[in-house]
Amino acid sequence: MSSCRSHTVAGDGSGARVWTRAFACAGLALAFFYPPRITSAQSAGLAGISTLIQQGKLQEAEERVHRYLLKSPHSARANNLLGTVYLRQGHFEQAEEALQKAIAAAPTLLDPRLNLGDAYLAEGKLDSALAAYQGAAKLASHDVRANLALAKLYLGTGEFAKSIEAAGNIPPEKRTEELLPTLAADYFGLRQPEKAGVEIQAMLQVAQSHPDLVPELAEFFLAHRDFQSSQQLLSLAQSKQPSTDHLLVDLARTQAGLGQLDDAQKTLETVLGRTPESVDALVAAGNVASQQSDWAASGEAFSRANQLAPDRPDILYGLVSAQLYANQTDNALKNAKNLHKLVPDDLRSSYLLALALFGAKQWEQAKPYADQVLAVHPDDREMHLILVDVALNDERNLPVARKHVDICLKQNPADPGALYYLGMILKMEGDVNAAVRSLSKSVTGNPRNADAQGALGALSLQVGDLSRAVPALEQAVLLAPEGAQNHYQLALAYSRSGAPDKAKAQLELYQQMKAKQAKEAKDLKGPSTSEVPPMGIASRP
Repeated sequence: MSSCRSHTVAGDGSGARVWTRAFACAGLALAFFYPPRITSAQSAGLAGISTLIQQGKLQEAEERVHRYLLKSPHSARANNLLGTVYLRQGHFEQAEEALQKAIAAAPTLLDPRLNLGDAYLAEGKLDSALAAYQGAAKLASHDVRANLALAKLYLGTGEFAKSIEAAGNIPPEKRTEELLPTLAADYFGLRQPEKAGVEIQAMLQVAQSHPDLVPELAEFFLAHRDFQSSQQLLSLAQSKQPSTDHLLVDLARTQAGLGQLDDAQKTLETVLGRTPESVDALVAAGNVASQQSDWAASGEAFSRANQLAPDRPDILYGLVSAQLYANQTDNALKNAKNLHKLVPDDLRSSYLLALALFGAKQWEQAKPYADQVLAVHPDDREMHLILVDVALNDERNLPVARKHVDICLKQNPADPGALYYLGMILKMEGDVNAAVRSLSKSVTGNPRNADAQGALGALSLQVGDLSRAVPALEQAVLLAPEGAQNHYQLALAYSRSGAPDKAKAQLELYQQMKAKQAKEAKDLKGPSTSEVPPMGIASRP
């Protein structure tokens, strides 16, 4: 099955973007590390609010700053403090609004611009974050926080020389160890391994007291799928620093990238054994399980991560993919809708929502999202198959259906899914023998497709080929025992094959299912081979 691309669903395959997202967290951490600057000239009220923020008493700080703003609604420093509170609470849109008010009131004030950059980073608005930090750097060209953020952002976009330039704007006496992995990555990006080696040696010298530096550089290699370099770096560091959760999670990701899935699983079990609520470890465990095609374990890991860190798109990508593979259609659709609401402009969310709607049998609703994906990726197989299904079942438009099938078969003449739909098109056109040949090829490519097996059996029965009809229908009821139509067709096949007892048993099953479905489908009639059963996500080739 290839209806969901779980290997990249939690990332878009772009190393630079993954690295940027990694630095988004680091950039956001700056807002926590640097307290709002309050001068002695400011009121004691604002200074007290700043202290509350540093102490983590955000609710009290929010109440006090709101009271302050009732008297001074245009206070730049008060709005900056309110934005800082919202930022730490994860209310990023509200943080944006407050910080923009602060900037409008005092364009030369540095802190609101820096905090606004952090808010944009947290939301993944990288271009806006870059502009905010650039604005801060124009006000204070040697500011540590602004230039450190710019260095990391430029690294994320692959602009290594600009990253080094931003780092160089930080006065030497103010540079901290936090800059080392960024510079090392920049030099690797510029193919200057000797200079990168100097930074790595400096990192290793302080790794005992700064254990997150090496994992940060490892993530640069992981983002660029350089698993060998990541492994070498982590091996060097393991004897020089504690085995933190951060390091072990990156080690597991490295092992998974090298195909050492059992080792990766064991490493993550170590982390989760001592830190069960490690979101990073749960996400990594979900990805490892997906590589092992253990969709139940993958879904469980991503679900736990989603409970601990709700509304994170990277987690929802993995969760929806796992649920689609596990045929958990209701949960997949609910989470796909939430994902698309969070990132409506991300094509991956449209892709997963199209698949989830299709899996939930909301075929017409899936169509616009499939069209949206195909406008950018015109050869996408899954989206074409969705449109084939809609054209056959909802629109009865055989030429359009055939067009989408032909595109899939041009890419892969043995595509089981496309051959299934071709068989149904040929059947609807009246060429039953050609339909049987196409369906035979489909089940050869994917014998676990219950819909194709059922269609092959029904049409073989129609042309009198019992030797093909019986085994195909037996497979169909084995794969999808809830399919009433296949039990009915198998009863006919057994009856014509001289097996009345088997026929009676299948007919009784069919009648039981028909009675059970009667409450929801008052007009249910006997099964007909004139309809095209849509392929469920789980049975897709």
